[in-house]
Amino acid sequence: MANIVRLEDVINEVHQQSINHYDEIIPVQEMEFDSLTQMWVSGKQVEVAPSAQRLLANRLKVPFSYLSRCPADLQAKNLNYWIEQESQQRETFFCRFDANRLRAVFTERYRPLDNMEILSQLLQQGFDSLMPVQYSLDDSMFVVKIPEYARAFSVHPGYGYLDEVVPGVSFANSEVGFLAFSIEAFFYRLVCTNGLIAKTSSTLSRFKHISNRGIENFPETIAGVIEDSLQKQEQFKLSHQTPAEDPVRSIESFATRFGLTQAETKVVRHAYYLEQGGTMFHIINAFTRAAQDASLDTLQAYRLESAGGQILSLVKP
Repeated sequence: MANIVRLEDVINEVHQQSINHYDEIIPVQEMEFDSLTQMWVSGKQVEVAPSAQRLLANRLKVPFSYLSRCPADLQAKNLNYWIEQESQQRETFFCRFDANRLRAVFTERYRPLDNMEILSQLLQQGFDSLMPVQYSLDDSMFVVKIPEYARAFSVHPGYGYLDEVVPGVSFANSEVGFLAFSIEAFFYRLVCTNGLIAKTSSTLSRFKHISNRGIENFPETIAGVIEDSLQKQEQFKLSHQTPAEDPVRSIESFATRFGLTQAETKVVRHAYYLEQGGTMFHIINAFTRAAQDASLDTLQAYRLESAGGQILSLVKP
């Protein structure tokens, strides 16, 4: 679940989390494994974070699911063999550390974009450091969502109470390769505090970490996202009028389409039964409400909110 704080509080927390972060270009020949979770880098023993474990397994073409089940000595044997093969084709890796912990490994094609740089851009673009924002932050991912309460709109006046949605902008980033830097439309339903993240159709809003385009296009992308969100407001209203004959079956079909796990799908089904209904709005609401489940990490919650946005995009007049 996202926390609601002032933007300056997010800046302070991200600064504290990253105080021991640093990057180094490491010769591949100076990397040796004791196990999947511990290795030597340039003569220094380091812990291998889960994010780096997966990146290394993918880079060395050793299935992570297999490695994680092996005993430590067999993990080391596999990894050391393949890192030796890699050293014959590549001289260096771009490595990201948190003190004595390896958190990510990339090729030198990678262009780092740190969370603090994104927050600095928000201040440069005139966002008030005292404004309320929603954010989620863990070792793998960072999301900050800025609602614009002045642009709130009603989605279903017939409910008997004011059911308002607040549009805004979402900024998501992963410093360890889980996600491209993304600037997307955000919608916040006040009555149940659900959030929805939607891709824009009018402008490029996702930037892989291979260039500086995300920062270079920052103001233009924000403007395009805000403009595009106006169309999605109409889709929100239409979703209330679009029938869904078998909502639970539709939820399961969408869950398969978006690659959700059985546990994640169960959370979405449970969320649907908290506010049942026979329209596309209720299906979308099930995914966004499920994203608040305390058992989910930042990436899982983001995926569910984004799934809601993808379903919303299917609603047509």
